[in-house]
Amino acid sequence: MQKSFFTHLIFKISIVGLLVAMLMTSCKEKEVPKINIDGKTIKEIKANIIYTADGQSVTLNEDSISKIFYLVRHAEKDTSIAGDPPLTVEGINRATTIADIMRGTRVDAIYSTMTLRTMFTVDSLSDIKAMQILPYDNKTLKETLDKVKYDDEYNRIFMVGHSNTIPSITNTLAGRDIFTKIFDESDYGNFIIVVANKSGTTDVFKLRY
Repeated sequence: MQKSFFTHLIFKISIVGLLVAMLMTSCKEKEVPKINIDGKTIKEIKANIIYTADGQSVTLNEDSISKIFYLVRHAEKDTSIAGDPPLTVEGINRATTIADIMRGTRVDAIYSTMTLRTMFTVDSLSDIKAMQILPYDNKTLKETLDKVKYDDEYNRIFMVGHSNTIPSITNTLAGRDIFTKIFDESDYGNFIIVVANKSGTTDVFKLRY
């Protein structure tokens, strides 16, 4: 009788162990691999979901996010004008595209250098968000980046810069070398998202637009 009881108990334990193992295996099989959207064309951002033009999407976990930085170079400039050139028609259209991409998501601050090409790049965005453009100077860029990194007032920050500054700004905010050289002078299509997590890590999405 006692032997039968222990045999029955061992059988039950074995069944429970098997069920647990099957459940763990099932959970592992259901884990969704991290989607790599680097190099893809961004379509829009709604809340914390990034949508690409080919139908993929990445959802950012609100509970784990500390800050999000959106970084672009200024749009196409009129190279026939020396000094402080404005945007071309293509550049104005690109500025409108930025506003369309960001229309459905939160923006706390918009930063731009004090040039026509950068300010016009985020002019449409500032209009739809009813926000002022906050100026910054490349000569005091370190101070600006310290402010946006550690200031609790702004947690969703859009920043427009130049071909020789956006790569280094990305590296600084990411805490590692994402870019090893500046953008080509003819390349206006980079759209970088740096996500600073509460854990201290950062995620970087190198997109196009």
